[in-house]
Amino acid sequence: MKYIDKNEALLKFMTGEKINILSAEINRFDIFYKEDQLNGDQLNIDVYITLMYFKSDKELKLQFKNVTEYCMYHNSTHHFYYIERYKFLKYDKGFYISFDPYEEISGIQPEDNDFIVSKEIEGHFL
Repeated sequence: MKYIDKNEALLKFMTGEKINILSAEINRFDIFYKEDQLNGDQLNIDVYITLMYFKSDKELKLQFKNVTEYCMYHNSTHHFYYIERYKFLKYDKGFYISFDPYEEISGIQPEDNDFIVSKEIEGHFL
């Protein structure tokens, strides 16, 4: 595993055209509690993504740590999490990503789908 960055630096790396997750595919979600001795158990979500247009590394893992909210929907008649558009930003409650945003504007909208809100995020190439 090759560490990319975390939090604001990862957000800048991913939104600065260095990694393009458009047309990528999410292969797996791991949702689990991790023990934190200072803060108690924290919900984490690891998202595994196969990149289509990145030349060197093709597999990306985004680790959302201390998740405060998430919502995912699956329907067997649709392709499993092909990323046609997404929204990724930092706001007062932490980091926010939607893999199915209502609109690709900078703010969070109640109509956004397939989202994760977390206090921290890390990225790794596999």
